Amino acid sequence: MISNCFIIKEIAEGGQKKVYLAEHPKVGKVVIKRGEIKSFTSLERIKREVELLTELNSSFYPVQHHFNIDVKTKEFEIVEEYIEGVVLREKIHEFQTSKEIFKLFSSLVEGLSLIWDKNIVHRDLKPENIIIRPNGMPCIIDLGIARFLDLESLTRTISPMGPCTPIYAAPEQLTNNKALIDPRTDFFGLGIIALELYLGVHPFDPNYVGNKYSIVENIMQNKYVVQTDIVDIDSAIEEFALRTLQSQPYNRFRNYQMLNAFINTQI
Repeated sequence: MISNCFIIKEIAEGGQKKVYLAEHPKVGKVVIKRGEIKSFTSLERIKREVELLTELNSSFYPVQHHFNIDVKTKEFEIVEEYIEGVVLREKIHEFQTSKEIFKLFSSLVEGLSLIWDKNIVHRDLKPENIIIRPNGMPCIIDLGIARFLDLESLTRTISPMGPCTPIYAAPEQLTNNKALIDPRTDFFGLGIIALELYLGVHPFDPNYVGNKYSIVENIMQNKYVVQTDIVDIDSAIEEFALRTLQSQPYNRFRNYQMLNAFINTQI
């Protein structure tokens, strides 16, 4: 398939791969990912992500078109759907009221429930990994560190921190407490995003919390804000934060059905 693609430009580089925007004569714009397989673990993560996206076949996730591994060069190639739209980070100020935020989250939870039902945790929910399509619907990307609870863990138990983006991670990720990872880990990420959309700032930012700790340290100490000097408290957002940002997973929404029920009462 790649031989039929015309590469338009390189759009990203980092970690183990380069990402290109390309055009395919039949399927249109696609994203090509090329990179080096550095270990069994990296290969297994790639394979799990590709197989999951192929199985999902949902508009909430990019469609997988092609996957190939070159055993001799130890390189991989992936071709997937190019998602028209803008990452949530660039549209963060368009979701300011609780109703707008919960309307978006209703769709997000619908999409995430597809993997939660398969006992899979995204583990990297953040504004950069959510694309807002032109019709306003979200597309969830980058399942590269998703945790497949029914499969063997790929994270070393002795690692001090589990795979994550630290400033959007739940405490159990930051401490690599693998036994506590489940969909409620993603609930914590959603809680951060909800407050960030409403406040326009990261809720654990020490500049707003009023201390000298880092965002990660504030996450571990459960110190966050639900209002700023220019944004007042919203009771629904405050309650959502209280039910998602608990340090212990068992104190968060028990399951996504309860999470979704709360969201739908706010729309």
